[in-house]
Amino acid sequence: MVTDKGLRVASVNEILATRARATFSYRINFNNIRQGNVAPMNEWCETNCQGLWRSETYHALYWQFEDERDATMFMLRWGQAEGNRLK
Repeated sequence: MVTDKGLRVASVNEILATRARATFSYRINFNNIRQGNVAPMNEWCETNCQGLWRSETYHALYWQFEDERDATMFMLRWGQAEGNRLK
């Protein structure tokens, strides 16, 4: 769209195409997590992950990673920790 002053305004699709989107290709699901493990698991991610990551512990129990190495190392460290059970 061009305004009456000659300025071009981008379309919604053009604006959305410029946004960076994180892709979390790796997801680790848990059936159970010991409550005391949640904070250390997030701290571990902050310290050790090279790529982006995120966790969901309110509505579901999972961590997502964009980097395969981060997901693998997280699963090895926390998958069988006391009180945790993978799905």
